[in-house]
Amino acid sequence: MVSHHLITTLYKDALALFCAVSIAMPGSVPPKATAPLQLIDPAAITIGKDLNERNAGMYTRTKLWRYLRKGINYLEASGEEVPLRFLHPGDKAYGPLALTPIAVKDVQAHYPGLRRYKFEDVISKRSLYEKFSILYADMLLRYYIKLDYSGMPKEEVFQILQKAWFLGPTLYMKGYPVIASREIKAAEYTAPV
Repeated sequence: MVSHHLITTLYKDALALFCAVSIAMPGSVPPKATAPLQLIDPAAITIGKDLNERNAGMYTRTKLWRYLRKGINYLEASGEEVPLRFLHPGDKAYGPLALTPIAVKDVQAHYPGLRRYKFEDVISKRSLYEKFSILYADMLLRYYIKLDYSGMPKEEVFQILQKAWFLGPTLYMKGYPVIASREIKAAEYTAPV
């Protein structure tokens, strides 16, 4: 005889899977385009040179980045500015935006001037953490997804970024879904107030 607890668990898992699959149906991956996302000005970053602090501060104050950062923080740390060294469940992501060593290496692969920093440096200094975060977001949207966001509502840009941030570029481009609870929380963030 099957227990009530087992049936309930199976039902919940099936419901979560159904939600995840319905979210990942065709049309959930945005069409590709060629215009860059201007979270940052790519011309400001030159091979072998780092963003200087003044420019990094300017980029992180952009209205779009503030909105996207706040949303990623809401999903990853429930909106709390946890310490940079805060280790998220799963033991792979750190800090208020759940930045991973893989994301840092990806940024370093595209910006050789940043290779001098160890992951330990990034989770030790807020300006580095923020710099790597904005560069990673820019890379996800501009380099991997090739998103033309001009004219797109910021909520749509956020939905795309939060999925790519969570899954990583490879799984995102393959159309993998994020977990249903994350989709619900992301919808809460983008819901009109």
